[in-house]
Amino acid sequence: FIRNRNIKSIFIYLFADKPCDLPHIESGKIAQYYYNFKSYYFPMRKEKKLSYSCMVGYTTETGTQDGRITCTAKGWSPVPQCYSELALLISSLLLKLQYKCNPGYHTPSGGTEDTVQCRPEGWSSQPSCFCELELRLNETLLYECDAGYHTAGGNSTEVAVCLTHGWSLTPNCTNCTSPPVIKNSVLFGPLLTSYKNGSSVEYGCQRYHFLDGPSTVYCEQGNWTEQPTCLEPCTLNVTDMNSNNIELKWRQEELIFLHGDLIEFECKQGYNFVQTTIPSPGRTQCSHGKLKYPKCIMQGKTILYLLPF
Repeated sequence: FIRNRNIKSIFIYLFADKPCDLPHIESGKIAQYYYNFKSYYFPMRKEKKLSYSCMVGYTTETGTQDGRITCTAKGWSPVPQCYSELALLISSLLLKLQYKCNPGYHTPSGGTEDTVQCRPEGWSSQPSCFCELELRLNETLLYECDAGYHTAGGNSTEVAVCLTHGWSLTPNCTNCTSPPVIKNSVLFGPLLTSYKNGSSVEYGCQRYHFLDGPSTVYCEQGNWTEQPTCLEPCTLNVTDMNSNNIELKWRQEELIFLHGDLIEFECKQGYNFVQTTIPSPGRTQCSHGKLKYPKCIMQGKTILYLLPF
């Protein structure tokens, strides 16, 4: 029987002991309306999430333009930071990792230890250790996976044949494959080809998109649990606003609102709302990238409807 030796990665997160106030992000920023209405949005409650974006020429630690942070009892986590793309590229080109295999295992080159280099496209080769098992050409090997794992063919056991170029099907026991791709999403954490049972990954959404559903997805018996979706924002159309004789009640630079945001309009000078019986006729809500514009008519103007005889 062959069982894999997994190389585990340990991540250390540093948290600042401070409340979740408006974050200061060097070479980055959050949506403009957070600054305009700081007293309304901050301080944020625990478990609330916030998206931020880096300026041109800067990226997050994972190399993406956008990042996502969560409010915890100790402050924002992870601490929002933007790094120079040039500095990250230089450091990645210089980074090397040396690893050593356990007794009875060897690297792809046949030694007991090897070195891989981090490049912009990823590792020069995947750090791997293989069982030192001698088989003659065309001999077969029957192996079984541990509980909760499966072979590349999706079975608990598999037969591999030793061919001139290597195994017909490399003896390997995996669990979940790569996490599903979600439209307009960002995946946090290392992207692997397989995940052990109980492993988890976290999703975030691209700038201005709203995360609907669980942000953390777990690997359970070879399948991923329920995945979230990233709901599109609403972008105000100036032409539609003019045709309805309305304008934003609160001035702001960006005309983009997240799913669920309430948007306040007011009539242009000399116009009144058509619907005056409701408490807030100028208020509407962004829903799945769409919104309904309120309408204003000229003061004193009467709308006549011609009825058929």
